Amino acid sequence: MRTGMHLAIAAALALQGLAGAAPRQGVPAATTTAPTAPAANDRLEAMQREIDALLGKVHGLEKEAERAHRQDQRISELEAEVGERWLSEQRAAQIRDIVHGVLDDAETRKSLNPSGAVAGYDRNFFVASTDGRFRLNINGQVQTRFSWNQVPSSSLVSTPGLPSTASEYGFEMQSVRINLFGHVFDPSWEYRVQFAYERDGAQNLTPLRFEDVYLQKALGNGFYVRAGQWMNFFNYEQIVSYRTLQFADRSLVNQYFSTLFVQGVLLGWESEQLRLYASYNDGANNRDVAVIQARGNQTDYALTGRVEWKPVGAWGQFGDMQGWRGSPLALMMGAGINWQRASGDLSARGIVGNGQLTQTVLSPASFLTWAVDANLRGDGWSFWAAFLGNVVSDVNAAGEAAGVDDALSLGVVVQGGVFVADGTELIGKYEGLWVESGVSGFSGGTFAPGALDQQTLGVITLGVNQYFNKNGAKVTLDGGWAFTPVRFNNGLFGQSIAAGDWRASQTGQGTGEFVIRLQAQVLF
Repeated sequence: MRTGMHLAIAAALALQGLAGAAPRQGVPAATTTAPTAPAANDRLEAMQREIDALLGKVHGLEKEAERAHRQDQRISELEAEVGERWLSEQRAAQIRDIVHGVLDDAETRKSLNPSGAVAGYDRNFFVASTDGRFRLNINGQVQTRFSWNQVPSSSLVSTPGLPSTASEYGFEMQSVRINLFGHVFDPSWEYRVQFAYERDGAQNLTPLRFEDVYLQKALGNGFYVRAGQWMNFFNYEQIVSYRTLQFADRSLVNQYFSTLFVQGVLLGWESEQLRLYASYNDGANNRDVAVIQARGNQTDYALTGRVEWKPVGAWGQFGDMQGWRGSPLALMMGAGINWQRASGDLSARGIVGNGQLTQTVLSPASFLTWAVDANLRGDGWSFWAAFLGNVVSDVNAAGEAAGVDDALSLGVVVQGGVFVADGTELIGKYEGLWVESGVSGFSGGTFAPGALDQQTLGVITLGVNQYFNKNGAKVTLDGGWAFTPVRFNNGLFGQSIAAGDWRASQTGQGTGEFVIRLQAQVLF
């Protein structure tokens, strides 16, 4: 480019020089004279100076052109940079708009973030303060059942006021519960209020009753204290909630020994492998009872203690009775004891554990009841067993004459299950009861079934569970067969066997009573 420009300038100057040497128009050539040598040299030098000046101008123009070119490139770069920055800022603005929209939506959907939520669902429905100081959880259960009970004709008598039908069947609401629990002020202050619909077997029109109702304060280092009413920490089968049973109901042996709900104060302690419970209370199955009674208190005193040891697994694995597929091996062993003294106005005692030992004899008494149980479960299987006992002592002369002094009751339960598919579990159970006492149950040719009657009981139950969302939604079908007569209506502390759809023999005879139960459950 430069070379071409130089040649063009040189050619222009040469032409200019030649033009100066050529004859002017209208002047004869003969009259012109050739320049002298010095004059020609001067002209050539002048031309050279002009050429050099022009070349200098050309170099300056080239530099200006290069500078302009660089400026154009920088301008282009700046435009691109500014454009990208503008796009980035525009995208950032759009993202901020989206984030603000999500946050605004989250304000109206607090349940999507339980840690900062005011209301929602986090394993339970809940309402909570934004600072976490107060929280109310709500859950419940609905169990509906069809049952068929069949007793042998030899166990029936035609007695006015007593049913004499071999077959009893129909529908019932087995268990309907609402549970309110949470904490106040901070998570160390816990509370629970649970009430349940109870089947009305006596048509006494009192279907709703309180169950767990207590306050509990964490003391630190695993200790806590509880005051109120709760399911007594005595035996594993009764402690486990109805929500998580393997069978449609608890065993007859459990109904015989269970201490049910108590009112009092409890000190508890839990570590990674050990749990301890000790309580002073009003006695077994004395719930919703006031201090001041027209005929005196139900018991003088009652003490209950339980210890649980878990060398393998997690405590949460024993919150239900199933060994779910995929769960690790877990082992827990426990032992419980309950000691209470029933006295006061004996005519006020309506159940055995509160002083009414037989249908005809009222006597104060001391009851020492114990339970030992073991749980083992793993990947798709479970095994559980319990040994329970009770001894009656310190009765009065009427009690001794009736044969209840030193009466001994022993019971055993063995049950387990195995999953044959992810949601299908086969279950089986054996239970036995042996009572040694001086009470026969027969009086004047009639039979009055009672817990302390001399008796032996054996029951086998088989069944299947179909789980749709573990215990959250399931259907249970089981059938039990008693190969000895059932000789008690209520257990030691008033637990009715009708809860499991069993019936006591009206004659003290009759082998082969069976119960079939089909039950559906939904938890919420």
